[in-house]
Amino acid sequence: MSNPAQRLHTILTRSKRKELAANKMLVGWRNVLNQPDDIDDLILMSKIGKVFTLPSIVATHIARFPDLAPNRYLAWRSDLTAAFRAITFNTTFGQFSNRLSDSMLVNIDFCADALDRRMPEKDISQEEFDGIRQSAWSLYEEILKSDLPPNVSRYLLDQLYLIIEAIDDYEITGAAGLERSLNAVIGSVATDRETAKQADTSSVGKQFWGVMTRVALLLKIGKAVFELEEGVRKLLH
Repeated sequence: MSNPAQRLHTILTRSKRKELAANKMLVGWRNVLNQPDDIDDLILMSKIGKVFTLPSIVATHIARFPDLAPNRYLAWRSDLTAAFRAITFNTTFGQFSNRLSDSMLVNIDFCADALDRRMPEKDISQEEFDGIRQSAWSLYEEILKSDLPPNVSRYLLDQLYLIIEAIDDYEITGAAGLERSLNAVIGSVATDRETAKQADTSSVGKQFWGVMTRVALLLKIGKAVFELEEGVRKLLH
């Protein structure tokens, strides 16, 4: 099951692990979000900020269904808001996690179940993600070492990073985040057509669109390969 409520529930459940309470705030969050020890503090804080957006996304989704009464399904939001407000990065993780009640988690789980039945998202395996991420990073590093014109290099690196970031944030933003990034990449062909044309005819152009096609297949987008290739070709030519 994958939806914003389920992802929020998973993150908060991990946060309640007793062994994390005495850790410094950022160390606790680093463990909860499964981030490497050497992650930059600013990058980690940006990921925590994305967690903060999940309650509003859940509320927006629940509001689409008139029979899901907000007073029943969203009463937990005020308590979670209070818990988030308690986060200061100079204190211990327990300052936050001790405010997460079992009843709050149960209510969020109700939301997850309702959203899974009414608007399920795509589930993607870690193995599939790892393969795409490795391909994207390998191409990213190849472009860094290339002698491509600066504007082409910057264009390709920016688009690849959108995909890499969405993959790294999957536990927070889900398949929807990856789909938004893919849409942004495809949209860039229309908004920066000349650079996109140069990129397409470069030494790595085929590899770049190969990665994007794999992402489309990963998301199980209907007729992904043909629609993506045909749409891009029309925009480019």
